[in-house]
Amino acid sequence: MPPTTSERIADFLERRRYLVLAALTLVYAAGVAGRAAARPFWYDEIITLVAARATNLGECLKAALVIDANPPLPHLATHLAIRWFGLTEVTARLPAMAGFWVFCLSLFAFVRRRKGTLFGFCALLLPLITDALPYATEARAYGMELGFCGIALLAWQAAAEGRSRAAALPVLSISLAAILLCHYYGALVYLPLGVAELVRARRTRRLDFGIAIAMAIGAAPLAWRAVAVMGAVQGFAHGWASAYLRQGIEFWETGLVHGSAYLALLVGLLALAGRPAKSVDAGDPVPGYEWAAGAVFVACPLIAVIAAVFVTHAFTPRYAILGLTGVCILAPMLAAEFAGVRSRTGALMLLVLAWGALLTLIDHPAPRNPFAEEAHLAKALEQGPVVIPDGQLFLQMWHYAPERLKPRILFLSDEAAAIRYMGFNTIDGGLPPLRAYTSIGVVDYREFAASHREFLVYRNLNRPEWVTPRVLDEGASVEVLKTGLGRELVRVRQ
Repeated sequence: MPPTTSERIADFLERRRYLVLAALTLVYAAGVAGRAAARPFWYDEIITLVAARATNLGECLKAALVIDANPPLPHLATHLAIRWFGLTEVTARLPAMAGFWVFCLSLFAFVRRRKGTLFGFCALLLPLITDALPYATEARAYGMELGFCGIALLAWQAAAEGRSRAAALPVLSISLAAILLCHYYGALVYLPLGVAELVRARRTRRLDFGIAIAMAIGAAPLAWRAVAVMGAVQGFAHGWASAYLRQGIEFWETGLVHGSAYLALLVGLLALAGRPAKSVDAGDPVPGYEWAAGAVFVACPLIAVIAAVFVTHAFTPRYAILGLTGVCILAPMLAAEFAGVRSRTGALMLLVLAWGALLTLIDHPAPRNPFAEEAHLAKALEQGPVVIPDGQLFLQMWHYAPERLKPRILFLSDEAAAIRYMGFNTIDGGLPPLRAYTSIGVVDYREFAASHREFLVYRNLNRPEWVTPRVLDEGASVEVLKTGLGRELVRVRQ
């Protein structure tokens, strides 16, 4: 009986997998570089850049520990990237871009070992149509965190099977430590690996002390940064991202929404393709402990939300980005389990995912300078200082403004007022430390108000701010001078 189309596709991918991987790497690099170039830096990234632009790694580390509540590894990696290649929207994001692709390649290797090359490529492409992709173009922790998660997953799989344990165990420790040096919520990775090890221990009737010790060593950064972690948790008492239980569901609503259209397309194509052949080759059996790891990865966002509600009091979906790992390994392995490793289902899944990934990578706007879009602000700055009370808008305008105008862009800081009028003081507490490392216009409100009876305020109408309501409460007058899309330039007279 001649081979079917799906079997020919599976055979081709098996024989030419390295060539296909190389081609996909080039497509990914071109697409994600285009997306990075089109995306201006935002608040968190600019904080990373302030530390990364230090003169050397030692100064970068010192700055990162002072100005950012997050661990310092992304700052150090970004420092090296911009020192070697210069500072652009693409080069500063090279560590994140590389980390995300390492994650994809790791998923390929992990799934391929169980269900063959066809479904390995499905696992590789899945992250590209999820909400994880934007973190490949963000100079923060998440792209690197995913990359080290992928490496840890491969090292754990190899160590559990007894393959090259002398190398796998140290790699497991290093990758786990690197995850924690990227983001403290990276500790979530211990849940799926820990549960999987308990499942494996129950089956073998003994605990794998090698893996247990490797995981314990990997947790060393938590001991090093224990005081900082407790300080960050305390700082979340008046944070901007309050946790609530529904976020455990909202994580998946947002994380998978982009891929839902391709899932619908796949289901439609499978319906048109008709019934599969009766004989199903499911490939190598997946150990129960790997199913357990995938399931707990899927549960990680909900677990993180519960912990946030009762402990940290702060959560935003990107904190639990590791949860997408579960979907990316379970979906292709389950499809192979029920349809066969050389099945029509696998071929159609691969084609749909490849089409979705390609469209996602090439779909991005042209590069832009956000300061050039703020015409009213630019004209006002030509006349003198302007207060921007929205911290996110302030930092982005300061970064992209011409050097001669930067000193005129001001942010007024008062943590008590921020809590009173907005309910959070994260930005008012986070911006002042930047003054030690760059010439940024962050000024204490009381000092500024004592010497400026009249000043201009450039408001972002889409975000809360406390300056305008406070001056009104203190009896000042506010005159609207210019309005724009979501913006307002006003004059304050005290």
